[in-house]
Amino acid sequence: MPYKEFEKFEKRMGYVPQLLELIKDTNPEMYDTINGLDEVILKDGAISAKNKRLIAMAITATQQCSACVDTHARAALYLGAKKEEIMEAIFVAFLVGGAPSVAAARGTIRFLKGEIDPLEFAGE
Repeated sequence: MPYKEFEKFEKRMGYVPQLLELIKDTNPEMYDTINGLDEVILKDGAISAKNKRLIAMAITATQQCSACVDTHARAALYLGAKKEEIMEAIFVAFLVGGAPSVAAARGTIRFLKGEIDPLEFAGE
């Protein structure tokens, strides 16, 4: 973790997505913007941080962004989500976005089944 600022993401998500490292290296101002939004929007409030990550995961599944689904799933698990909560959120995405939503969650589902090493899950 080359930047001290990454400690905030580590605390909120349990790790730092590689994409954020690339953004920080290439455009520090954009990184600061993303970090600020993440810090304000995804913190505990009327909706818990865990549930906000589940919502984000379901939304990104409907947008068919596999890496995004994995990233939010990993963060939700770090915040205490159970496998069953992850799967229910994926099924909500399926209801709204159809089968491609489940396909976008393939990596997360494989991880929950134990087919992907936890150290490699959502590594991008």
